This record gives sequence, structure tokens and C-alpha cells, in this order.
Amino acid sequence: MNDRWLWAFVLIAVAMGLQLTLTARQAMAFTNAVHELRRSGRTAIGLSGRKWWGRKVYVALAVDPESIVVRAIRLRGLTQFAHAKPAPHYTGLTVSYLAGHGDVPGCGDIERAAARQAAQTLSAAGGSPTADGATKGRETSTS
Repeated sequence: MNDRWLWAFVLIAVAMGLQLTLTARQAMAFTNAVHELRRSGRTAIGLSGRKWWGRKVYVALAVDPESIVVRAIRLRGLTQFAHAKPAPHYTGLTVSYLAGHGDVPGCGDIERAAARQAAQTLSAAGGSPTADGATKGRETSTS
């Protein structure tokens, strides 16, 4: 084997190792931010973006017992150097509004889709009040 090929493979292996390390650090930092967010209430994470190439956006929402967003964070960027940042434009909105197609000033289409997915997850998990006062998503016993 030629020495050039050996060094090319070593360089590729080092680059892949660096990428894996940076990706793991980013994932751990986002996980820690979500754990901190969980202290504020029920939490769900939504993801949107291109499947193979391009930007992905994660949005995590924390809601109170009335299904109103009390805190939110987002992770967006093209590299492993992106960090979770507060997303205050979701604060005060209801889960039912975010689960629909209403406009949210201050966020783009990809981020809005991620927030919609998180809100739909919270709605499907139950516990969101309906107009008649019942609790949607939870079964009650009549016996």
C-alpha cells in the first residue's frame, strides 16, 4: 500500500472521529437543556427539516397544566457548533394553537413545523383541556 493512501485513510478516520465527538457533545448539551426545561412542565420535542441534506430544527416546548407554553428552546444550525437557545415567541401560546397551522411571528417554516410536531405530541399525550372542561386524551371510569 502506498504511503499516500495510508495518510489519506488516517486523515479521513481522524476527521470522522472529530465529527462524532462534536456531534456527541452537541447531543449531550441539548439533552441537558431539555432536562432543565422539564422542570417547567410537561415537555415534548419536535423535529423538522430535510431528511438527508440541509438544516434540521429541533423545538422543545414545556407546558403548564392548562397546556400553555411556559418555556421553549430551539436547536438549529448546519454544524455541530449549534447550541440550544431560548425561543420566547412560543411562550404564552396554547398547545392547540401550535398544533394547528396558525402563524407564529419570529419563526420560519421549518421551525414552525418542528413546534407543530412538539405540540401535536403534547396533545396526543393527553391532559389538554377541551372547550367543555373535559380532559382530552384521558379515559375516565364510570363504574
